[in-house]
Amino acid sequence: MSKGLTTFRALAFFAIFLFHINGHFRILGGYLGVQAFFVLSGFLLTPILLEMKAGLTTKDFFVHFYGRRALRIFPLYYSYLLIVAAISTVAISHYGQGVLLQLERFVRELPWTMTYTYDFYHASNFIEHTYLATHFWSLAVEEQFYLVWPLAIFLIPAHRFRRFLLWVIVAGPFMRFALAIISDANVLPSFPKTDIFVYVLPFSHVDAFAIGGYFALYGKSRQAYLVWLYVAAVLMVGVLTSWIFSQQVQWGQLGYGPFMADSYKHVWGYTLVNLMFAYVLVHIRDRAFLPVFFENPVLVYLGTISYGLYVFHYPVLGFVYKAMYGFPDIVQVLSALLITIMVSAISYEFVEKRFIGAKDKYFARGAGRTA
Repeated sequence: MSKGLTTFRALAFFAIFLFHINGHFRILGGYLGVQAFFVLSGFLLTPILLEMKAGLTTKDFFVHFYGRRALRIFPLYYSYLLIVAAISTVAISHYGQGVLLQLERFVRELPWTMTYTYDFYHASNFIEHTYLATHFWSLAVEEQFYLVWPLAIFLIPAHRFRRFLLWVIVAGPFMRFALAIISDANVLPSFPKTDIFVYVLPFSHVDAFAIGGYFALYGKSRQAYLVWLYVAAVLMVGVLTSWIFSQQVQWGQLGYGPFMADSYKHVWGYTLVNLMFAYVLVHIRDRAFLPVFFENPVLVYLGTISYGLYVFHYPVLGFVYKAMYGFPDIVQVLSALLITIMVSAISYEFVEKRFIGAKDKYFARGAGRTA
């Protein structure tokens, strides 16, 4: 992956981090960093899957893809779950029930986190918020994408693939509209209000992955100023529609406040934002948009460890808010960020890197390829 795209990961994480913090520095539009990750996944994996389809047998196509994904994702994720589960069990047995609510909720939610189905649990009224696991809904969506997308790419003929991507992109808003109707009609009374119900379910993000794949294959970069104009236009549409709907503008929401709740943005807003991210990604890939910034070594390294940053940032925030209660907001935020970076760097250097290095050794992307 190019340095610029790696930095894009870091920026997506920082957006999410700023959404999850408390206090004056919180940016409500930061949740869009999740959309950025979804689009980036489609952008990166679609060409890789096509390459693997062309160079591997049917069996090796699936075995190698899922082998590579497992080596990249499972070691950190399941190590985190098992360690926190062990700590939780010991702590609960020592202090008793009802004392450590965050830990007790984490243990109760293990069936969902262990099976990558937390997004469906999150969509229900039964969810119990915990800093230790609530953010894993998006990892569940990603994992479900990994289950479906390779099969789709394998089955769709090459001459029909572009049309297939366009159909999926068009289907995205219709899927969200259908989910919104189901929610508004209270067909499923165990599920909450429309915006959350739509936001966390995987069906709502099919166009994000398809848009990423489409732009990776067919997108072409233009002059850099057009990127600025396009981003400004998307944000302006969001701001204007928010003002028309509510007669007020909260600039920290960037025109697309959580979670696309106004002016039917839960139907069309996600697609518009996804297109914006994909357009930016094409220019970053082609080094046509701020290459000096996106290839900054510090940002590239933070993007390299971004998986750990995402996994660890929310539990670290929960710990810092409890341990540093009463400290100024800026001290809490910076402390949480520094701790998250340190823990993620240790995780990457001593755990993740070993498994990443084994991907090409055991599951090469093409016949005869080695690390």
